[in-house]
Amino acid sequence: MKQIPPLDETILQLAKILEYEKEQLLSGAYSQLTKISNAKTYHLKLLEAHISSLHNNAALTQFTADINHVRKLASENETLLQSAKIGVTAAQARIAAIKNAESMVGTYKQGGDKLRTQDAAITRRKIA
Repeated sequence: MKQIPPLDETILQLAKILEYEKEQLLSGAYSQLTKISNAKTYHLKLLEAHISSLHNNAALTQFTADINHVRKLASENETLLQSAKIGVTAAQARIAAIKNAESMVGTYKQGGDKLRTQDAAITRRKIA
């Protein structure tokens, strides 16, 4: 059976993973997020195992600051992940709009307002 690392080491590793995740999110390196998520899940299970095995709150009290630090990191990363999701969705919408723009013809109404017609055929007729 695999030995569970001590609680302080588990908290430290989880904090390192969260800090690495933050770096990746801020740099836009989303390819590592699945690997990071798996590592977070593993260490959170270890943390839960430690917490459930402790029978008195005095043992947890010494780790309260560290656990709060991890909680703060996780909350910040959640905000970054939500922002990244919004950014990726906006980028996908913009790409779709650019692709659609190629098939759209722009013309103007008499008052100068832009009129868009989708999939319109363009013909040029020379009037002598």
